[in-house]
Amino acid sequence: MEEFKQKRIFTSKKVKFTKEGMIYYSGNFINSREIFIPFDEIMINNITREFITNKILLWLAVGFGLFFSFSCFNVFKFPEETLNIILIISGIICLVFLTLTILSRKHMLYIATLSGYLIDFFDNNPSKEIMSKFLQSIKKQSYKYLKEKYTKIDEDIPFEKQLDNFIFLRDKNVITQKEYIALKMKLKNLEPDVKGFRN
Repeated sequence: MEEFKQKRIFTSKKVKFTKEGMIYYSGNFINSREIFIPFDEIMINNITREFITNKILLWLAVGFGLFFSFSCFNVFKFPEETLNIILIISGIICLVFLTLTILSRKHMLYIATLSGYLIDFFDNNPSKEIMSKFLQSIKKQSYKYLKEKYTKIDEDIPFEKQLDNFIFLRDKNVITQKEYIALKMKLKNLEPDVKGFRN
């Protein structure tokens, strides 16, 4: 998957993959943002899901709904001709806010980054299968990039720095414990005078 797109009402989101990361775009008719997120930053195993309802719209719908209900029993003692107008107007406003509340409800998915930024998406949009495929694509491409970048053994790079890279990959589940041990042994063979290793 080279590109991923989402659209919901007036908001659209788009991800385009590059060799070193992904370009994330999110926008609507009022504002938009586009940022580059390196694969080093993406914490693909740190995903949060959330269900959001616009609370202001919900309370307005409830408020006008209660006003409409009280008006039905003429609790406020409105004159007959005024009461009919109030019932129609409050009923229509209640329905409008109720409809807007339902339309504003959304399932969100957040992917954390090492810098604390959250990349937000509409969950299961356009479908659960495509969303799952997209998440797998991020994992596959970021793991491939991280492996290529950090598993190269170079005698010009300090020993500790390379070992830190292998630990980083192992802790992020990019490489297995078995792969980690094999890389550590290659590093030891490069620097035979090194006495011990961190786990």
